[in-house]
Amino acid sequence: MEEESPSALSAQPEPPGREEGPQDRSYTELRAWFAGPSAALTADYVLAVDAYRSVIQYFPEQEPQLLSCVGRIFLQIGDIKTAEKYFQDVEKVTEKLEGLQGKIMVLMNRAFLHLGQNNFADAHRCFTEILKIDPANAVANNNAAVCLLYLGRLKDSLRQLEAMTQQDPRRCLHESALFNLTTMYELESSRSLQKKQALLEAVASKEGDCFNTQCLKLA
Repeated sequence: MEEESPSALSAQPEPPGREEGPQDRSYTELRAWFAGPSAALTADYVLAVDAYRSVIQYFPEQEPQLLSCVGRIFLQIGDIKTAEKYFQDVEKVTEKLEGLQGKIMVLMNRAFLHLGQNNFADAHRCFTEILKIDPANAVANNNAAVCLLYLGRLKDSLRQLEAMTQQDPRRCLHESALFNLTTMYELESSRSLQKKQALLEAVASKEGDCFNTQCLKLA
């Protein structure tokens, strides 16, 4: 069951905008920008943290996203206390921001912190708050369903994931959601194979041959 790791794309800061393309950035700046996610993916967490922190000086407007990345890395290695400190820093920075993105970021960080503490009820509450603000948020939807499963509410969890993939299939038929959905089918029904095959047909009509079907666990 996938919970959206701390290095998940949802935590990634936005790259520089078109008005300031790579040709306007120094090699050092761009190397720092891409080092963070690359290091996180290879589990070199010390390098990832250093890279993200160094990027802040080049892209101060991305400080909340970058601090969130660092906090989620510490969550991934089990350092809850340090992760919480970074998330508190994010909350201080986002107090100055206008709009709802800062609120969503804070709620997402709190939800992941609760997940790291196996506090699925409070994590679900935070993900639900995000969905009230942004109903199309696939990360919150997927993880809210996972929380419901851990809370013993398999049918509710299944309904939530099925609704998500049906309402916005092009956006929500991604591997982590489909892996979770097929896992729930295995837990819920003796007809899981037929349901997986129906999912495969839905994915094939949207994604073509390039989709990794291993997440459907058909073998």
